[in-house]
Amino acid sequence: MPRPRKSEVQPPPAQVPGDALESAPAAAGLETAETRYTAESLRRNARELFRVNPEVVDGALYGASAHELTIAEAQALIKAYMQREVR
Repeated sequence: MPRPRKSEVQPPPAQVPGDALESAPAAAGLETAETRYTAESLRRNARELFRVNPEVVDGALYGASAHELTIAEAQALIKAYMQREVR
């Protein structure tokens, strides 16, 4: 098989480190906005999202000042609720 001419040889693509791709939006000052859900929506999907009964979500969100929460915020409230001392 004949060798390709120099003009036909394409240079290899530039290698970009994997961590540079992940941190690119953060470096550019862009922030990804998380979706916020109502308490009722979180309650209806409690078993799938948090692996708890809907009643646990009710207790964890009782008295919360926010009307809409991200899944991470709700998870933190549920975790704190489950670790409370029972009187």
